[in-house]
Amino acid sequence: MNFINYNFAMIALAREFRGWTQKQLSDAIGISQATISKYELGSVPPTSEDIELIARVLSFSTELFKQPDQIFALGSSLIFHRKRVNIPMRIQKRVQAEVNLRNMQISRLLRPIEFDHKFHMIPPEAAGDNPERVAREVRRLWGISSGPIADLTRIVENAGGIIVHVDFGTHLIDGAHLWITGMPPVFFMNQAVSGERYRFSLAHEVGHAIMHHSSALDDVEEEATLFASEFLMPRSEIRSDLHSLSLESAARLKKVWKVAMQAIIMRASTMRAISESKKKRLFAAIGAKGYRVNEPWPIPLEKPETYSKLIDLHLNKLGISQDEFYRSVMFTSKYGEIECVPRLKLMEND
Repeated sequence: MNFINYNFAMIALAREFRGWTQKQLSDAIGISQATISKYELGSVPPTSEDIELIARVLSFSTELFKQPDQIFALGSSLIFHRKRVNIPMRIQKRVQAEVNLRNMQISRLLRPIEFDHKFHMIPPEAAGDNPERVAREVRRLWGISSGPIADLTRIVENAGGIIVHVDFGTHLIDGAHLWITGMPPVFFMNQAVSGERYRFSLAHEVGHAIMHHSSALDDVEEEATLFASEFLMPRSEIRSDLHSLSLESAARLKKVWKVAMQAIIMRASTMRAISESKKKRLFAAIGAKGYRVNEPWPIPLEKPETYSKLIDLHLNKLGISQDEFYRSVMFTSKYGEIECVPRLKLMEND
């Protein structure tokens, strides 16, 4: 038997990316669960034969298990995420694996090119502990004109952020982002959410990226929400439309600002344009009409382009073969076409 040098964290990463348990992997390759556990803990080195088995059943290149990358935990100081409720550990691990692996792949795609970005930290304390002031400053620095943002995804990509639409396999998490040294911030957005929720969640994650160096700090979620609200609905521009707010006017404003009716109601409440009792009545009406989950007049989901352009650059301009490309992102071609490379087949057929 040949033992190899490997990064033991990659075995769990690959398994959790596929949503498998140790027992499922054990059954698939005929190795005891106890042995797999020891491999993942790093207490026993795997044989090259076992790594090849694991790679084959999980549809990864064996090169993945030799990568030195650090794995970041969901909820750590670097991975921020917007969630709706407490997320079961099984789902957290799946999302964590998704974010880490895709970030590793993007880092490889960026290696041969120069890629600049305009993201700079502005902690709230530098703006008088006022996240809305930070949002206004970012709009100014990024050259965003007054009024509604027509395409937030394009704004973020023009600033150098990379956005990836992801199937998290759950509605419990809307998005996450990871920003590590030497890379632009990468935003992983749930492709199953509504267009209006996607926009607010993306603005929320941008707020985290700009303002917060640690998710362990107090009030980071509230600050990111305030940032997103001001970024998408500037106080000075929307105030006059909020004082006589009704469901009908919230629906009209939704079409203008491209945010959810519920976000507009909360914005009115935060700005004290409506009373607490008025807010409760509006939310009661939202619930009675079944709008909490499915609001009327949905906003189309915005589509990012940078990730696909990176793939196109490698395949069509840098002279890299498809097999070389898949090896570079550590997938086999079987799963590369389906999961790793969105729209790859479409681009090849154009």
